[in-house]
Parts: sequence; structure tokens; C-alpha cells
Amino acid sequence: MPRNFYKNIEYRERQSAIMKENWKKGLFDSVRKREKRICKCCRKFFEATPSDPKIYCNHSCAAKDSNLGRIQSDETKIKIGKASMGRKSPYKGILKVPRVEIICANPKCRKKFVAIEWANRKYCSNKCHMAVTGGKPTSPKASRGKAGIRKDISNSIYFYSRWEANYARLQNYLGVEWKYEPKTFDLGSQSYTPDFYLPKFNKYIEVKNFLWKYSKIRDEKFRKLYPNIKLQLLLKEDYLKLENKYSHLIKNWEYKNSRFNVV
Repeated sequence: MPRNFYKNIEYRERQSAIMKENWKKGLFDSVRKREKRICKCCRKFFEATPSDPKIYCNHSCAAKDSNLGRIQSDETKIKIGKASMGRKSPYKGILKVPRVEIICANPKCRKKFVAIEWANRKYCSNKCHMAVTGGKPTSPKASRGKAGIRKDISNSIYFYSRWEANYARLQNYLGVEWKYEPKTFDLGSQSYTPDFYLPKFNKYIEVKNFLWKYSKIRDEKFRKLYPNIKLQLLLKEDYLKLENKYSHLIKNWEYKNSRFNVV
């Protein structure tokens, strides 16, 4: 029988009617019926279903009553105590992964610390990291973007917002070749990956809803270190102009409250 059969509205309504009738007949009374019992240990009242063989109100009472008069040797007690403490790790104090000495990239700190080589750590602490990179990992509004794969654009590209996805749709509509996050640039204390690269115009595009202090500092660093590379910021005003002009022409254009399935 195909799976779609169980999603059929007629089938669901019929099953619902059968279940309601059975509830009325009392076939499921045992599920919700509760009876009061007296705990064998503490003599307190507790509730249980008729089919439940419980005679104690909780595990503590069950243990007290079951272990009453039970004599254990000192040796057994020591074994139980050791078992409850857990087993010591045989690797305690042993560095299984070699560490390397690194100097903190914060110019005001320059403290030496030890870290795993492949971790690529540059800072001794988050405090130093935030002091250099500006204190904000991203803009406050960027984190609210609707992230996911849009199958109408690509089956593998993961866009971080609907604005990015719409910009990709726009370039497809205009017939312009584009690449998504093709290169990451080293800015010394941080890295930067622009959203799009347009080979035809030989320039990078950064889609930005809100230009936070962190973003401004990063943009200035990029332009200073890579003066020959073209970078265009597509801010909110620019995006809305493009949306007003092209959104009604492009299929699957995402709006603020549009329901679009992302993977």
C-alpha cells in the first residue's frame, strides 16, 4: 500500500471517527484510569494505573524496603564506594596530541600560550580576540537571515540570507556569471570572505543589510591590504532598489514574510 494512502483526508477522517467511537465505548479507559495505593514503605498515598504492579511511591522507598536487614561486608561496601567514584583515566597528565607554543596576535597582549597546532589559534583568549576584531562577530541583523540551500538556484550552495539568494537569482536572470564565496582573504588578525565574485566585471560583491562597526573596520582593512581588488558593498538602499525593479520579473523571489522551502 503506498504511503500517500495514509495521508488521504478521507482515510484520516474515517480513522478519527473510529477512534472517537472507541473512546466513547470505554475501550481506552484503562489508559487514563488511575487508582490510589498506599506505599509499602512510607505509607503515603500515590496514584498508578490498574495494570501497573507498583507497590512503592518512588525508587528511594523501594531501595529502603528491599535492602532492609541486608548485611553487607566492609569489603563489599568499599567496592561499591570505589565503583561509584568512577575509573581514573589512564591518560591523565599525558598529552596525546602534541602542542605548540604560540604568541598571542593581540599587540597589547603578546602572551605565549600552548595550543594544538592544527587548531590555528591566534589569540590566547576570547577577550583578546574580541579586542582586535571589534567585539562583534557579525552584524545584529545578519544572524536573522533565512539560511539554507535554494534548489531553484543550486543543490549545493548554502546561502546565509534571502538577500544573498535573491542576488544570485538576479544575476541568473541577467545572465551574469557569478561565484559564491570563492575566496577568503587574510586580513592579519581576521579573515574575510566576500559573498559574490563576478568574473565578467572582475569584482567582489558583499551583500550587507546593516553595516556594523565590525564590518566597517573589516572593510577598511580589506581595501588597505588589497587596493587593486574591486569590492562593492550592496547595502539596504541598493538592494531595495533592485527588488523594486526586478522582483516581479524573477520567479521564486523571496520577500520578508514569504514562505520558501530551504534545505
